[in-house]
Amino acid sequence: MSPDPLLWLLQSNDSAYPSGAYAHSFGLEELTEAGIVKTAADLEKFLENQVLPALLTFEIPFFARAHAAALAADETALLEMDAELDAWRIPAEIRDASRRIGSQRLELLASLDPSPLIASFHSVRPRGHHLVVSAMELSSLPIAHAGRAFAFQSLAGLTAASMKLIRIGQTACQHILRRILTKLGQQLDSALVRQPDGWFNPHLEIASLRHARAHARLFIS
Repeated sequence: MSPDPLLWLLQSNDSAYPSGAYAHSFGLEELTEAGIVKTAADLEKFLENQVLPALLTFEIPFFARAHAAALAADETALLEMDAELDAWRIPAEIRDASRRIGSQRLELLASLDPSPLIASFHSVRPRGHHLVVSAMELSSLPIAHAGRAFAFQSLAGLTAASMKLIRIGQTACQHILRRILTKLGQQLDSALVRQPDGWFNPHLEIASLRHARAHARLFIS
């Protein structure tokens, strides 16, 4: 890993990092087609009421578990968690998006940081889930920093996709992102130490299922 973990964090979270996330909207495209997210206000409401609770009750606690396993170089636990995520990602599109992004990050990570854990995990599970790969990728950082980086990736990816889907500019997106990140920050430390509870998110799940059969679409998912 980079001698300076914070510099590695900046590199891995940079928009130029080739994770392939730019090609995915994670169901947001279909929500805009359905008229559920049409304006900046709709986007902020969606992030606050749907995405943020999912991060706080499931994604971040699960990430903390994976980060601990990566720190302990427990490949067995990481592989088990990676398999478990298949059960949590109900729509095939969301599962595939997670594995597509994870595989691209893992491929690059294997060349940038060919540690024994990364090399072994890559040989066994080359299409790992994004969450698990990110936990390994950021394992040199304290969980408080790594968890924030992972949560930021999730929210920033959706706001970036929104600029291609609705009439919203970069400034408006940044204002929304700042407000959502502020609310995230108020609860993130407690999320890092809780057990993953799961989150029922029918809007995104149904949208992802419908997106697979769309006649035309801008994003893969």
